[in-house]
Amino acid sequence: MNRLIRVLVAGAFVAAACGDANAQTVAKYSTPTINDIVHWGMKLYKERVESRVGKDLRIDIYPASQLGAIPRVVEGVQLGTIEMATLPPEFMVGLDSRFGVISAPALFENVMHGYLTTHDPEFKKAYWSLGDAKGLHVFRIECTVQAVVVMKKPFTGLDDFKGMKIRSFPSPIERETFKRLGSTVAPMPLDELATGLQQGVIDGAKSGAGVFTAFKVYNIAKTMVRLNDTLVCPVHFANKAWFDKLPQTVRNAIDEEGQAVDLANNWRALEDDEYQGSVWKTNGGQEVTLTPEQRADMEKRLASVGEDVTASDPAAHKMFELMRSVAQRTKAAAISIR
Repeated sequence: MNRLIRVLVAGAFVAAACGDANAQTVAKYSTPTINDIVHWGMKLYKERVESRVGKDLRIDIYPASQLGAIPRVVEGVQLGTIEMATLPPEFMVGLDSRFGVISAPALFENVMHGYLTTHDPEFKKAYWSLGDAKGLHVFRIECTVQAVVVMKKPFTGLDDFKGMKIRSFPSPIERETFKRLGSTVAPMPLDELATGLQQGVIDGAKSGAGVFTAFKVYNIAKTMVRLNDTLVCPVHFANKAWFDKLPQTVRNAIDEEGQAVDLANNWRALEDDEYQGSVWKTNGGQEVTLTPEQRADMEKRLASVGEDVTASDPAAHKMFELMRSVAQRTKAAAISIR
């Protein structure tokens, strides 16, 4: 009887071990947006990674903040309750102020310029490793979104921003940018944006056109101003402890397919931006492009924001200077591509 019990127990351990070995790893992948260029890229990424690694990894996408508000998602990835997520890096300045330098205005000519800069080996080595000490592994950065501002009143010029409360990203650079336009920044979760506009808690909001069309903001705020002062460059990151335990083949797929999708998404973004503008106008919205004089005025006001904001933060200033140097080096190539 004792021998039989030992055999049964041993068999149970073997079965459990085999079950663990054959169990599929599942990753929850979170984003605050839905049906926009970022969400589209995540779907392509899922397809490419799963096709490459077979049954070794399944990626489940959770758009529209289904796994919680942005701060909770960051905490979730750090703790490992969420495996993967994407956010604009401005929401990560609480972890490291250097994350916020990407939003410095008047640096990028177009989305391909953002891609070439953020994927440049020199910048990548310095910036993509920022999350390591915080338990995060960065595997994608896509500069796929030109910044626009929506507001409820008509737009006649930059002075219209005076006294406005704008929902934007919670970083010192964003605050200073709108301060120089006469506005104040009111951080707010994306899923509260529409209600905030309806109730007058905010007067406008900054993001990408695809975000505003997906949430049908044209029903509340009719004016979309193509400020294009900077790009929105979502950072995609994973729990580092989880990532480090994956088989090497899966880790390679996560990193390599991520960079391939970033490039594919940037090409798609060139067309998507125009499409989102047409959706906005089809639904009764007004799309405004700055005149050459207005753009020159804006660039004059904002040109030194990155330099001035990071001046008192040596680490962030060094990262900003590196990004500016790389951006200058990649500018000609970006213009030729566009």
